[in-house]
Amino acid sequence: MATKMKKESNIRVLFLSSSRHPIVEELKRELSRLSVKVTILYLQDIRTIILRSAIISLLLLVKLLRRSPYIVLRFMNIVLKSGLKIRNIMNSTLYFILASFTHKMLIKNDFDIIHAFWSYPAGIVAILIKALEHKPVVISVLGYDVDERTLNDTFLTNMLKFAIENCDAVIVAAENHYHNLLSREVNRTILHFIPLGVNVTRFNEDYGLPLRKKLGISEDEVIVLFVPHLRDLYGPEDFLRAAGIVSRKVQNVCFVLAGDGPLREYLKALAKSLGVKAVFTGHINFHDMPLYYAIADIVCIPSYAGQGISALEAMAAGKPVIGYKTGTIRITDGIDGFLVQKGDIRGLAEKILLLIKDSSLRCVMGNNARIKVSQYDISLCASRILGLYKKCAERRMA
Repeated sequence: MATKMKKESNIRVLFLSSSRHPIVEELKRELSRLSVKVTILYLQDIRTIILRSAIISLLLLVKLLRRSPYIVLRFMNIVLKSGLKIRNIMNSTLYFILASFTHKMLIKNDFDIIHAFWSYPAGIVAILIKALEHKPVVISVLGYDVDERTLNDTFLTNMLKFAIENCDAVIVAAENHYHNLLSREVNRTILHFIPLGVNVTRFNEDYGLPLRKKLGISEDEVIVLFVPHLRDLYGPEDFLRAAGIVSRKVQNVCFVLAGDGPLREYLKALAKSLGVKAVFTGHINFHDMPLYYAIADIVCIPSYAGQGISALEAMAAGKPVIGYKTGTIRITDGIDGFLVQKGDIRGLAEKILLLIKDSSLRCVMGNNARIKVSQYDISLCASRILGLYKKCAERRMA
């Protein structure tokens, strides 16, 4: 029988996150202002103790078989139907191991809601725990778990479906992800469209001169900033190839790639071969990001997944944003930035050149961006999520 929801001032939520993403910490801060007590458990921190967890995981499996055999049989059926591949078996085993440690934590702390970030592994773990403790589970799908990386893989698609079919509510932050789930015949009534938010006031930093000097960029140079990870999905090569076109036409421009990733060395060599003045910052602490937006004149995010949190942060900093017309779209073309067709490198270069040459247009678009982003303030996001927690709890008690 479900535990009765406590008074609002004592609501306790377990954030179960598949990875360390800044939005998880930001959301915790905002919910705490609404008197919600949030504890975060990052599953990646548990992976280092796999060997000594086998016995605990077996005990969890026994408990599940006794209390909720359907969940176990459904889970095992997914593994078998997807083929007995080593990767699938290892991932399935990992989910049970992660669930066993999460279950121990849940027993020690009387949480009212489990909120999983990403449908796997966090969502799978949450569903296994729900089968034992009957706690409401909310799952946020945030990207890799609902785009082509998952939908083109039978095992991962089935895991996504398993998590969503057995949870109480799904939070979808992007329109294209919402439609992806509907196309998979997910029950519309459990889908809740709540765009991710940003702490708008954090990105009002205007003093970036010391950082310019640190990076070796003169005051008269225009800075074009790229902020996603250096991975193919986010288009860093497209960014640099567009930079190559721009650099042949104007001289007073520097391209800053703020972040790290597996393509870093390749991209450094590419920038050199293209004659692009590029600065590779390496990993940047989340709390330092406002300074990088502050020194930027233009932010370019040619991501094949669309524009997510990075675009909202740039808008909050009052910067025009250029991106692809695909996936999650935050830019209003011609108003607060520009959109070009996916893979259109020459189109990216043309829009960058236009903004480099027209400082007044940069200013107008930046102001429009700052006005627009107020609707994505994280305080609004947190309020809507709290409302969803209450509805889930009420349904559980009914």
